Amino acid sequence: MLYIALVVASMVRSVCGFLPTNAFSRTARIDRNGGLFGYDRSVLHSSVVTSTDASTVPIVHDLQSELNAEGLGLCHGMLHASGVRHLSDLKSLTSDQITRMGFDVFDIRELARVMDKLTLCDAGEHEQRELSALVDGAFDRPSIGRFDPLPQQDFEMQVICQQNDIYKGRLFTVEQCEQLNRMSEYHAYKRRSATNTIGAGWTNEIYTLTAQHMLCKDVPGMLPTTKHIFDQLKRAIYPLFKGRIVPTSIQFESDSEPHLVKYDGKAKGTEMHTDNSEYIYITLNVVLSDDNDFTGGGTYIEAIDETIHLKQGEMLIHLGDLEHAGRDIHSGVRSLLICFFACEWKDAELNIPNSAMSREALAANHALRE
Repeated sequence: MLYIALVVASMVRSVCGFLPTNAFSRTARIDRNGGLFGYDRSVLHSSVVTSTDASTVPIVHDLQSELNAEGLGLCHGMLHASGVRHLSDLKSLTSDQITRMGFDVFDIRELARVMDKLTLCDAGEHEQRELSALVDGAFDRPSIGRFDPLPQQDFEMQVICQQNDIYKGRLFTVEQCEQLNRMSEYHAYKRRSATNTIGAGWTNEIYTLTAQHMLCKDVPGMLPTTKHIFDQLKRAIYPLFKGRIVPTSIQFESDSEPHLVKYDGKAKGTEMHTDNSEYIYITLNVVLSDDNDFTGGGTYIEAIDETIHLKQGEMLIHLGDLEHAGRDIHSGVRSLLICFFACEWKDAELNIPNSAMSREALAANHALRE
């Protein structure tokens, strides 16, 4: 009966569809040992760590293996994005949520079979997340009058190392991150169903350093949904560089920005690299996953010998020509939004492509901040 109800419903309904500011000193500088002056490490205990002993890292529950055993492995992305963390969580899904996700008839049948089986057994106790299949609402803004100013977002910008132009802040709320995850995973599933191709939607052909990527422009509604936030963010970046960037010059590096990256299960991080070898641009890295959904990860930046760990919705901003690497993922699912911003520097030498002097010129240009 559950299977019949879900099939009917799916045919009727279709869905396309911080830390306190004074934790960092504005005069942070690198000492000769690579440490940072004016940098309260006690406050940063949960946010910036220098190393992790992999042997002591807890392993996130392996939902993927549970779903594989039940023939539902290809549903992992959608179910995980909807809040399912254990197989037994399927019992809490409603027929409305399942149809909103857009499962095909085959997967609906398998879901119904597993859900019926789960009602007959005790799955044990664990903390269950609230399940949701909504792909709208989190970015809604209050109505304003025709002549009222647009509300400005507080990005909670903080300095990690001003000497090397490394900052952090908050780009999205938790609810917004969860919605973006659902939008991308539902799109990936629909692409697989439409093309009958495993892994469609997520690809490894955009960037060579990470395994799974997706262009935000390919996800229905994602760019219009986030546009007002990125427009404000671009304006908020200029003060970080104190008059060194030509006004109104910050823009997406290409029409491939922003893009999404996903690490699913144990995965190697990225090797030491720079994000643009031709020009000095700005890199934005945002964590979309809940802190408890993965172990490992983080961005190691060689110039400060630190690994930066962000919480869900937080962003890391740094120059793309800083040598950095992504730490290994030990378990779970880690989703990121990455964006490369192009800009025009007031110091013309910094705009020269492939200039060996670019980094030296940038260092000299710090005098403009004083």
